[in-house]
Formats: sequence, C-alpha cells, structure tokens
Amino acid sequence: MKLTTVTFTEAKANLSRYGRMAEKGQKTLVLKHRRSAFLIAPVAPALQARPKKPGLACGQIHLAPDFDKTPEDVVRLFESAS
Repeated sequence: MKLTTVTFTEAKANLSRYGRMAEKGQKTLVLKHRRSAFLIAPVAPALQARPKKPGLACGQIHLAPDFDKTPEDVVRLFESAS
C-alpha cells in the first residue's frame, strides 16, 4: 500500500481523516520542517484491545457487610463543617 506524506500542519488540521485511513490499513508519514516527524499507522493485531468479556471477575469481588454505613465520627465531622 502507498505511503502518504503530509506536513505537520496538514496532519493536525485533518487528524481524524488520517486516523480513518490508518484504520483501513494505510500509513501516513508526517513531516515537520521537511523532516520525518512521526508515522500515523494501523495498530498491529497483537496490540489491539481484546473485547471485554462480561463476568470475568465473577465471584472474586466482595463488599464488606457494612460497606454502605458511614461511621458516626465521620458523620459528625461533616455536620460540624457547615
């Protein structure tokens, strides 16, 4: 596939466009002061985020029985602050 070359200003102004091109597999070389600055390229399949699997931590997270009860000393501190 052809490598597209653009200036830094062009890339900044149209980043979403070059991002979409990268999603389709195309690489874009960005130049700053006529020198290669960086490459906008697709992410390697091994680095792409895997889909989340619901229930992965099922049964591993437990809340204390008094989780939703605020200690009295904390309540008094809040009430006296106003």
